[in-house]
Amino acid sequence: MNLNFADTLYFKKENILEIILGLHRSYKYLHREIQTCCEISNLTFNELLVILEIQKKFNRKIDIANRVYLKKQNLNLILKDLSNKKIIVIEDNNIKITSNGKEIIEKTIDRINEKIKKIFQKTDPKNMSGFINIIESL
Repeated sequence: MNLNFADTLYFKKENILEIILGLHRSYKYLHREIQTCCEISNLTFNELLVILEIQKKFNRKIDIANRVYLKKQNLNLILKDLSNKKIIVIEDNNIKITSNGKEIIEKTIDRINEKIKKIFQKTDPKNMSGFINIIESL
């Protein structure tokens, strides 16, 4: 993690521990929420990542593999599973998300966004600037 001068403007001895603990709790909290969303949607974490990349308009296998850092063989298995679950359709080497897949992504993103909002609402405003700077630098 690289920190700029701006990232340290709000660092005071009493705030650093709170910021670090806040980040750690937030990360664990969001990770649990993502895991829950995957279980509800009957997806693996890698399948969720692949769907999110496809939604960002990365429609070729090589582009997705480079973005998610998966081996092509693993990506092919994930795409096959997603296709069997009727979440994506592969046409002429282009991958598209079905309406069922779009619904799953929308529900997942909305749920995670709500958790992020709750985390920031619970954060002390005087520490918020340092917290935001650290998250942006990650």
